[in-house]
Amino acid sequence: MTRQQIQAELRSEMVRRGVHALVVPSTDPHQGEYVPDHYKARGFVSGFHGSAGTVVVTADKTGLWTDGRYFQEAAQALEGSDVELFRLQTPGTPDYPQWLLESLPAGSVVAVDPRLVTLEWHQRMTRTLSSRGISLAAMEDPFAAIWKDRPDVPENRVVVHNPDFVGEGVSARLTRLRRAIAETGAKAHFVSTLDDIAWILNLRGSDVDFNPVFVAYLLIERKRARLYSAITRFSPEALQQLGEAGVTVHPYRRALEDLTTLEGDQGPILLDPERTSWAVGQATANATVFQAVQPSTTMKACKHETELHHLREVMVRDGVVLARFLSWLDDLASDPRELEKHTELTLTRRLQELRSEDSRYVSESFDAISGLAGNGAIIHYRVTPETAATMSAPAVYLLDCGGQYQDGTTDITRTIALGDPTGDTLAAEHPRVREDFTRVLKGHIALAMLHFPEGASGRELDTVARLPLWEAQRNYAHGTGHGVGYFLNVHEGPQRIAPAGTDYPLEPGMVISNEPGLYRSGRYGIRIENLVAVTAPVGMDANEGEFGRFLSFETLSLCPIDRRLIHRDLLTPSEQQWVDRYHQRVRESLRKYLSPEEQGWLDAATAPLDPTDS
Repeated sequence: MTRQQIQAELRSEMVRRGVHALVVPSTDPHQGEYVPDHYKARGFVSGFHGSAGTVVVTADKTGLWTDGRYFQEAAQALEGSDVELFRLQTPGTPDYPQWLLESLPAGSVVAVDPRLVTLEWHQRMTRTLSSRGISLAAMEDPFAAIWKDRPDVPENRVVVHNPDFVGEGVSARLTRLRRAIAETGAKAHFVSTLDDIAWILNLRGSDVDFNPVFVAYLLIERKRARLYSAITRFSPEALQQLGEAGVTVHPYRRALEDLTTLEGDQGPILLDPERTSWAVGQATANATVFQAVQPSTTMKACKHETELHHLREVMVRDGVVLARFLSWLDDLASDPRELEKHTELTLTRRLQELRSEDSRYVSESFDAISGLAGNGAIIHYRVTPETAATMSAPAVYLLDCGGQYQDGTTDITRTIALGDPTGDTLAAEHPRVREDFTRVLKGHIALAMLHFPEGASGRELDTVARLPLWEAQRNYAHGTGHGVGYFLNVHEGPQRIAPAGTDYPLEPGMVISNEPGLYRSGRYGIRIENLVAVTAPVGMDANEGEFGRFLSFETLSLCPIDRRLIHRDLLTPSEQQWVDRYHQRVRESLRKYLSPEEQGWLDAATAPLDPTDS
């Protein structure tokens, strides 16, 4: 079916159910960012497949709302269709709740699949719509009769996460969680988010692309726990581990049914309103519900020292892969005819081949962003066989990639002066490229070197990375940092460094990205990303002083930053020293694992900044 036919059938279904507008989110019943294909209804109805966005369908209009990371991708996906693009956080653009208020008369009904929105969304949206006499209704699975070839909900194999890589067993985690649940006054806790379930139970799956999780629900009670997922999918070792921890396995479909009977000494029940669906709220309507942040999310964010130890080792192995790849790419770019045999897509496949040589490698941690020239300016560019540009040089090339290893998750971005040994040709073609790159680097360094008071949130720190760009009236339309899981989701909370981030404080053990950027449409994109861990500053007293305790960041990622694009005169002496020390650490960590030719490349790529560079 065409998009127009899909929307026409959807409107007929809306009329049949007495609905005047339908909200189609990007999520699934587990509030995931990456979702199984079965739940990608927003892409099915609009043709836009970015990871963030919301579609609203009314009797005569269809709109897509998305943020600055996806403006270009969304515009391309919607070109020629009757779906209107609304660019969030731009002057004069209403968000979709405001648009609904302006578009619908009093007495209208707005519907949404209650499984796909959170309790917090439902509460907020109800208040907003009721202010104009508009009601919100539950419309479970509006695509059931329309989406004829819809993929099934996956039920792939579930296995134990190797205990050698984990610092805490399942029983110990459940004990910690039960203690935290009791402190809220609750006697039970229902967990919907897949990465939390995988972390609590030390299990991993493959139901969601790039994220080693499995579709399930988990109900934790005082003396038992119930896991809702098909029992046939669990390995014998996984079932044994669950049994030893007092966890029983039940059919997935029974989860919400069991919640409707949860009462008496089984309640009150703890629900996280931002991580639990409205459908779960409906199922617990007769129970006493306490709403609070679920304790597993904050526990999971602070990595155990065993996890940090293994993650540091992963960064060396992943850094070796990147050094081998970049050395190969530089050699390839020296011969234009050989370079033109490759595309943005074949480069990512080459990188994946190199990563897969590691026995602990499982998959990429997200769809790699491989953007040549103007494609690099599309913040979340998705390279496909249809869109993949043929490689050419000289050009600015942006590569944002990561791997899922059994002992850690990586995410790194490098911007490369492709086929330009000195960077001079690019500088002549793009007179601002060196300044742009260096200002992004200055922001990255400022955050990497920062000492900040305990209790500070990522929202408070975000400006630090933007100041060098703001000084030149430049900016970027994405957050500066996101939390990263441990052999789990590459994006996790509650930590985040962003203007619209949460107030949740950064705590020791949290892993987060440091990735300022700058994007010039049609020309190039620049981003420099390393993963960092929140820690107490090395050599400083961890005890509280006169002004309290301070924290800092430990840079974990190991890969050269392209010296050819650095405008040395824009760096302060301390910033130059940071670059040289970082490159020395990269060289010392990776060199012994490389071939003589690759060592030669690494030595040149990590050499101290030349005083004549400008």
